[in-house]
Amino acid sequence: MALTIPEEEMEECKQLVQPAFAAICLTNDLFSWEKERDAAKEGGQPHVINAIWVLMRELCISEDEAKVVCRAKIKESVTEYLVTLRKTRTSHDLSPDLRTYVEAIQYSLSGNL
Repeated sequence: MALTIPEEEMEECKQLVQPAFAAICLTNDLFSWEKERDAAKEGGQPHVINAIWVLMRELCISEDEAKVVCRAKIKESVTEYLVTLRKTRTSHDLSPDLRTYVEAIQYSLSGNL
C-alpha cells in the first residue's frame, strides 16, 4: 500500500483504528473458541487465552452468555469504527495516508466476519 503516516499522527492513528482491531480480535476469539477450548482440554491446560474464557471468568457467566456478550462488543466496536471512518473521510485535519489507512482497515474487518 506504500503509506507513510507522519510520526505526529501515530497516536491518533492507533486511536482511530482501535475499535476495528478490537472487533477483529473478538471475532477471531468468538469463532475459534470451541477449537481452542477443546485443544486446551486435550492438552490438559486449565484455561484458554480467549475472550470467551475471560468473559466467563470475569463475569461469572456461562459459555453461551459469554458469546452473547462478545457478539455485542463486536457490534459495538464495528459501529464505533464506522463512525470514525465516516468522520475521517471528510477530515482535512488528517494526512491523506492516514485517511487511506483508516479506510483500508475496513477490508481487514470484513475479512474476519
